[in-house]
Amino acid sequence: MMYRPFIIFVFFAFVSCNKINPNKPTFKGDPVPLPKAASSINIPLEIPLSYLEDHLNKGLKELLYEEKALLISDGVFTDINVFRTGNISLTAKKNNSLWIKLPMRLQGQLKIEKKIFGQTIATSIPYDETLLPEISFSPEIGKNWDLSINDLKIQSWGRSLQYNIMGFAIDFDPIIRKRIENILNNQLSRNGISKISFKDVVEKTWKAYGEPIKLEQAGVDAYIYTIPHKIKVNEQLTADQNLKLNIGIEGEVFTQIGERPHFNPNQLPDLIYNGDTANHFAITLPIGITYNTLDKYLNQEFGGKIFKLDSKTQLIPKELTTQSFGKRALVKMAFTLKRADKKDLKGELFLVGKPTYDKENEAIVFKDIDFDLNTKNILANSANWFKQKEFLDEIKKRAVYPIGTYMEEARQELQKQGYLNTDFASFRVKDTTLDVKDIYITENDIRIYITATGQMEVRLEQNKEVWKEELSE
Repeated sequence: MMYRPFIIFVFFAFVSCNKINPNKPTFKGDPVPLPKAASSINIPLEIPLSYLEDHLNKGLKELLYEEKALLISDGVFTDINVFRTGNISLTAKKNNSLWIKLPMRLQGQLKIEKKIFGQTIATSIPYDETLLPEISFSPEIGKNWDLSINDLKIQSWGRSLQYNIMGFAIDFDPIIRKRIENILNNQLSRNGISKISFKDVVEKTWKAYGEPIKLEQAGVDAYIYTIPHKIKVNEQLTADQNLKLNIGIEGEVFTQIGERPHFNPNQLPDLIYNGDTANHFAITLPIGITYNTLDKYLNQEFGGKIFKLDSKTQLIPKELTTQSFGKRALVKMAFTLKRADKKDLKGELFLVGKPTYDKENEAIVFKDIDFDLNTKNILANSANWFKQKEFLDEIKKRAVYPIGTYMEEARQELQKQGYLNTDFASFRVKDTTLDVKDIYITENDIRIYITATGQMEVRLEQNKEVWKEELSE
């Protein structure tokens, strides 16, 4: 049904008049270059830090570090074990960094072997300390769309690690800091945070972005599909303790009539930085209507119908064909002119015009509807056998067609098509608004650029079932 208003207006956009001889339009104009039908989406995917905490706690081992006979100073050694004693907690701070609080237990034995007055003295002193260090790192999206840890540092141990044991001053900080940082970096990355991968989300979004949408209207199948070109991403830590990924995809939209297009989207390209942090999508839908389709429709709708020009004159269209006419469009219409008490006349009309969109009334309207120059010259030399003004007034009255209901149908189709389910989260479009951006006349068809704008709503795994139930209703 969507094509009906887009087709019906074409009749009112053109025509011209020739008395007997079929004459061609005097001017066709240069081909009109079409702008790209751009498409872009920007999805802010907000992940609660509690989700990351859960993965990190599952991946982090209880025994973080152990070493035997670690040399502290001359004659002083230690056996040391570092345990995790509880769950970590995450906090987002300034400079896009995450801070971890990790309860630890530092346990071991300090072994001293010293010669005093020629005698070797060996002793072992146990120690058992609880710590609550703060560790910072920056989360990053890796090339394979996994979450990685960058620049991990122990900011504080929660207390001093300097001890005085039997007169020996010992500071464990420089001894274990680098070891603990390396171990935490490896364990948190390999067993925890790196298992949070967004590749499935992005690949499915990339593929769905280019999936053809079928619109079946007036017996014609049209497929709108996007070829994605670019993907962008950045990471943000928000004040409400979420990790926010801004994922942007850009591409170009095409329309194909008839068979479903067969193509595979390109592989995911290299990531580039995304400076856009808004939630939005903007898709240009180029609806193309071929002149052959228009000819068939116009002849079904208007062939043989009667246009009453005055009480004694009737015009009956017989055959209609359409074509481009520069930045305007044209219909050639064979006709029979019936006049009371006079012989019927046969000929051709050529009428041209430019279709535009009236947003306030949600209708296609036509301005500057007129006969082409060739027709005007013929009419000027043919007395007043043809009522020009009356005919044009009749056309202008008919040259308004409301399409509000059809725009709503297109919006609902986008709502249904714009649902994407992945293992990690589900996405759907919301608050969709459609508008006619422009109408172009090409050599092969009439192209209507419809812009669809709105936002993307995201639900993480635990909330996906609600949407499935809503969509099935």
